Amino acid sequence: MAGFEAAGAKLYILSYDEADALADYKKAHGATFTMLSDPDSEVIQSFGILNTTIAEDDHPWYGIPYPGVYVTDSEGIITQKFFENNFTVRPGAEQLIAAVKGDEFTLEARPATGEQVNVKIEFDGTDLPVGITRQIVAHFSVPEGMHLYKEPVPEGLVAASIELDHEVEGILPYTMIVPETRPLTLGTDGHTLEVYEGNVTLRLPIAQNGRAITKDDDGRWVSISGTVRWQACDAESCLLPEEESFNFRVPAAFTVMADMGPGEGRVPSMNGATHFKKMTARRKSES
Repeated sequence: MAGFEAAGAKLYILSYDEADALADYKKAHGATFTMLSDPDSEVIQSFGILNTTIAEDDHPWYGIPYPGVYVTDSEGIITQKFFENNFTVRPGAEQLIAAVKGDEFTLEARPATGEQVNVKIEFDGTDLPVGITRQIVAHFSVPEGMHLYKEPVPEGLVAASIELDHEVEGILPYTMIVPETRPLTLGTDGHTLEVYEGNVTLRLPIAQNGRAITKDDDGRWVSISGTVRWQACDAESCLLPEEESFNFRVPAAFTVMADMGPGEGRVPSMNGATHFKKMTARRKSES
């Protein structure tokens, strides 16, 4: 967040970064304007500009503000403000200077950049019996020129993933099934990472062990909840990490079993016990 003061055109920067990070920035770029550190987001929250697209327990970037600028007069009264939902978008210097001078100006409608990743999440199946695997599927549509990362990634980047909520008891996740990737070497530090491009589908196989089943008048159910996470990047920069939650309530159903004994889901017409006795007798005669 930045603020201009018309009298003397003073510039102040308020940042979520630590004070030593701001000091290093000023030194590296020769900046002479005042930079204020708000690592606990106290001022950011008091202004009501906390960036709510970042999950509270998800990423060290939680606490940053929406990118914006306040322009004030010499009495500190806000005369103009510019804010964006997209972390990579900022108002141009010409607009800010015009606002400081009090000049009249209009902002042209900004065309869509096409840099939005579209995600569709679905449960692949009609039920989830005990011992039978189904899949949580996330379909990503990644714009041309951008990519998503595959695990592992260095700190500061977020790989595309499907994760179950920790409190979901009795739902067992397996290794995620992913499409082919290509290697990408980052120019800044030489790391080579694997990336997804184009239409990307991730699949998380799951099963349930019986402890996830709830019963009501409508039948037996299993609830499956979690989060799909990703971060879209191009050759030069990355957008903020994103996430989308999912929650599916599906029939628990029964695993098809022969009549080997008591229990729900047995199918007497399969004559399992009879065939099991014949198989046992055959094994004894062979031995």
